[in-house]
Amino acid sequence: MRSLALSALLWLLCGTAPLGAQEPDKVPAAVDSAAARPGNTLVPLPVLFYQPETKLGFGGLASYYFWLTDPTAMGSAERFQPSSLTAIALYTTRKQIIAALEGELWLGDGGWRVLGNLGLSKFPTKFWGIGNDTPEDAEEDYTPLLFNSLAEVQRGIGKGWYLGGIVWAGYRQLREVAEDGLLAGESVPGSQDGSIIGLGALVSWDTRDNTVYPRSGWYHQVRGVLYDGAFGSSYDFGSYTLDLRVYGSLFGTHVVALRGVGMATTGTPPFDLMPQLGGDRLLRGYFQGRYLDRQLVALQGEYRLPVWWRLGVVAFGAVGQVADRWGDIAFDRFHPSLGGGIRFLISRAEGLHLRADYGWGFDVSAGGFYLSIGEAF
Repeated sequence: MRSLALSALLWLLCGTAPLGAQEPDKVPAAVDSAAARPGNTLVPLPVLFYQPETKLGFGGLASYYFWLTDPTAMGSAERFQPSSLTAIALYTTRKQIIAALEGELWLGDGGWRVLGNLGLSKFPTKFWGIGNDTPEDAEEDYTPLLFNSLAEVQRGIGKGWYLGGIVWAGYRQLREVAEDGLLAGESVPGSQDGSIIGLGALVSWDTRDNTVYPRSGWYHQVRGVLYDGAFGSSYDFGSYTLDLRVYGSLFGTHVVALRGVGMATTGTPPFDLMPQLGGDRLLRGYFQGRYLDRQLVALQGEYRLPVWWRLGVVAFGAVGQVADRWGDIAFDRFHPSLGGGIRFLISRAEGLHLRADYGWGFDVSAGGFYLSIGEAF
């Protein structure tokens, strides 16, 4: 499943908000007291982005920020948080269409967090087969049509700790496949249309000083979702993720960020919901889904250096591997990537950057250029 809408791939045109929008620095942030709490805010923005998977993409979004936390009781929340609703519509030069409605609600005393997403996408893309060593000449085009909905309810259970439940429901179709390709037959799991419905849980620990541009702290999350015919799903499988991140400052303003990811599936997942390497978040320089299989392990790191005024530079590297079984993971089978990028700070209050990266995949024919908003992790 592609994640453009969920990833918020935004470029604020000319670095400014459009007529009638609030300046990026004025988007409501968490505040320490009810007295400091701002009013509700509507922020419409144009969108422009570029990725190897999409080429040039454009569209718009509108975000509405409002407050649901109780101003008379802090409860388990350390700070008041703004709730938000965001509508997104995107189109790319590869004729990909993405529409989504996303929400983040902070309820009661601020200790309850509800995340939701409704999305519809028609996303022509590529498939090379399943495995860690699929050849370049196996490439074939296909077009999935996906409707998906996601809801997460999280409860703060201690300083930085959250426990939550997950409901995921979607319906997918393969609208166009290569006539002589692997997906035209029935040998690849997920080559048939069907519903995907799952229930799951998560636990996370978050001590980052800033969720948009962390300079210090930890973010760890374990999540698992079980998709089963008992829930109405056409596919029976489990999906489990361990996401470990750490951030530290050097020389005052330099930042080192490290991330380790492990993903595992059980049962028979559809091929496009298997763990995948590539894209703008994990192993930049590889096409998203270039390597996919039932299990995944990846490590990546970044060195983030401010240079002058609002400009900064970043160097990054990563290795990743997929396999059918954990026993197949081997040191000499990792796919490496290296790259660098430029950052332009568009919101001092939030630490929000425009991101322009180029990544090189060492064992594929080409690298990739990425233009979006926010850090890769």
